[in-house]
Amino acid sequence: MNRRGWTFIELLTVMIIIGILASIAVLKYIDLTRTAYAAKVAGEFTVVRLAAYNYEADHNNQWPAEVGPGITPPELVPYLPSGFSFTNSSYTLDWDNFTSGGNAAYLLGVTCSSSDARLINALVQNLGSKAPYFVVNGTLTYILIDPNGNY
Repeated sequence: MNRRGWTFIELLTVMIIIGILASIAVLKYIDLTRTAYAAKVAGEFTVVRLAAYNYEADHNNQWPAEVGPGITPPELVPYLPSGFSFTNSSYTLDWDNFTSGGNAAYLLGVTCSSSDARLINALVQNLGSKAPYFVVNGTLTYILIDPNGNY
């Protein structure tokens, strides 16, 4: 018997194997994208921290006022890279500035919130969930200054 070509079963088997490998590759790509976003957020935490410290040094121990989620504090704009934004398609940053009980003690932080729970999980895996990072209700907060004034 002189046979040329492939049987239908052989072709079907190869297509199923290729389909399984492609689906694994797509899932890995999605995970890598989230990991990249988590690294980007970690870098943005550092950028905001350095901008806040520079602002505080230039303004006699004063800190920028809180303005709400997704809004870059106007006081920090000169200290941030050009085009830096607190709003992104996958997450939102929020500058948190709390004064405790009328004292001079501050609690400063930057909060990242996202509707993508897996992005927050990737952040937790990347940064951790112990001080200075805290996870509450699907948001991750990076504490810049604790109530005792520690940087």
